[in-house]
Amino acid sequence: MMNRFIFPFLLMFSGCSTFKQEAVDCPNLTSPKSAAEIIAKSENQSPVYIGIRGITTYCSKASQHIEMSVSVNIRAIRKDITIDDYVPLKLSIVSVDKDFNEYDRDELSYSQFLLLGSKTVDRKTELNLDVPRDGEVFLGIK
Repeated sequence: MMNRFIFPFLLMFSGCSTFKQEAVDCPNLTSPKSAAEIIAKSENQSPVYIGIRGITTYCSKASQHIEMSVSVNIRAIRKDITIDDYVPLKLSIVSVDKDFNEYDRDELSYSQFLLLGSKTVDRKTELNLDVPRDGEVFLGIK
């Protein structure tokens, strides 16, 4: 008797997993130079260049907005490679409507690890947000 109740639930769950979202063109994504490249201080007080070095986007249609997935490559470059170090940073992505009112935001604060002997370190980071259909997106590092 109990198996009859579980079976329809499993079919319904399986049916949802095959749902495909409709891909759409992504809204305009920009990053002012002052937010795309910064000089940060590492935990050992060394200057480290941090910059956005590649962005990949994927957008799909939702009922009232666009769902945007963004993959960002962050590059760290330093001169002192004699020690392991970390550089703290915050990556923010914000969507706005046509009147520049904030619609959605995704942020990630982390410390980028700088391995002993490594001058250049890349990190790929994933962000997601909702964007109004007539909106724009801004990306920056702090």
